[in-house]
Amino acid sequence: MKKIFLALLAFAFLSGCNAKNDEDRTKSSYAVDLSAGSPAVDFLYRDMNNKPFRLSENKGKVVLLYFWRMKCAECKVELRAIDALQKKYKEKGLIAVAVGADSMHSAQLYEVRQFFDKEGFSFIKIRDEDGFVAEAYSVMRAPEVFVIDRDGIIALVQKGPADRGAAGLTGAIEKLLQEG
Repeated sequence: MKKIFLALLAFAFLSGCNAKNDEDRTKSSYAVDLSAGSPAVDFLYRDMNNKPFRLSENKGKVVLLYFWRMKCAECKVELRAIDALQKKYKEKGLIAVAVGADSMHSAQLYEVRQFFDKEGFSFIKIRDEDGFVAEAYSVMRAPEVFVIDRDGIIALVQKGPADRGAAGLTGAIEKLLQEG
């Protein structure tokens, strides 16, 4: 009985259970604010053509990051709208980047390549098999959009399916392109 009491006493002492510690544990010093007005998270990745893409090297441009998944029917439709935006605003400084958030187990590379080849999309295509970019942007479900201004600041975040050719996204992109 004495051993059990001492073990419980030691556990209580070592756990340091007070309200301040509990509050501190819920706040991570590594948490990144990904809302509008916050700096975008930089990353370096190779696109599906094996060309390097580093977000920070595109300062001076407006970057649209579109997170999608192969099994997401809405995503496939929205990719056409993203491609239309890329074609319409490329000369004005827009770079659209589709980040495929599928692992090699959820969508085979050849399936993704076949899909892209069939559609003929003009935007940058990144396959985020290890989930690094999706994790950096706290993407839990596709689709999600992050529009990053010319200074590398997140200007707009859209979560969930939407009409990507609608006035909200298009208007925000046009405004950002005019600011440069």
